[in-house]
Amino acid sequence: MLHMSIITPGSDLTLAPTIRPWVTQGRLSIKQSLTQLAKFKFHAVQLDATLSGIRPRDLDQRSRKDLLAVLTRSSMRLAGLDCFIPRKDFISTENVDRAMTAALATIELAADLGRVSVSLALPVRDLDNDVKAALLTAADSQGVRLAVHAEDQMDAQLAWIDEVSQPILGMSMDPASLIASDDDPVTLTQKHGDHLTVGRLSDYRKDANVRCAVGEGSLDVMSYRLMLDMAKGRRGPVVLDLRSLEYPQQAAVDGAKAWDDALAL
Repeated sequence: MLHMSIITPGSDLTLAPTIRPWVTQGRLSIKQSLTQLAKFKFHAVQLDATLSGIRPRDLDQRSRKDLLAVLTRSSMRLAGLDCFIPRKDFISTENVDRAMTAALATIELAADLGRVSVSLALPVRDLDNDVKAALLTAADSQGVRLAVHAEDQMDAQLAWIDEVSQPILGMSMDPASLIASDDDPVTLTQKHGDHLTVGRLSDYRKDANVRCAVGEGSLDVMSYRLMLDMAKGRRGPVVLDLRSLEYPQQAAVDGAKAWDDALAL
């Protein structure tokens, strides 16, 4: 596969598939999943810090070094970590401590794995200020950037980002979620590209109300690729989100082709 920049010299448009569907639906180990990704000519991957075997509590310092070694042997670059804890847990009296423990541990793990970005979904509008402060303090101390998903609370999210005004806090947007809510990922990426930390790629079929392989839904792939290329805040590969897809491996191949074809148009 060929991944190139359309406009911005040095902009990274390499695709990094999310590994969870390969492990859970393919019934593969993390090492086997990385091997398969490499065979399909992917050179980057997005790991999931809630997945058994990658969870921070599963990995001591030696295990973290071993994971980096496995990535290196697979010729695979780590794009970042997903930490999609249920949003309601961050505002639940019963669950907030557990959610924060997991989130803070993921930030520490991200630092140990090369200071990669952490993507997480947060109910920004309802978050306690102490929770916000703890996340920012941890990210700042570890040198890790946070890519917050709050597609349905974007005004509150942007206000928080503007208030903090530090590179450690940015946003990410899931195109499939936006399309499902009748929002336009291309327009929003163009508008908020300066605040975008992690670019994410997914698609949605509105006629069937399902997530689908990139190129099979409503996403204007060529325009979206252009907007991601121009997004000044974005760093690292584009995360190819395979969550909730029936055939994630085929969707990865089809999505990569649609992504490459968009370059040639």
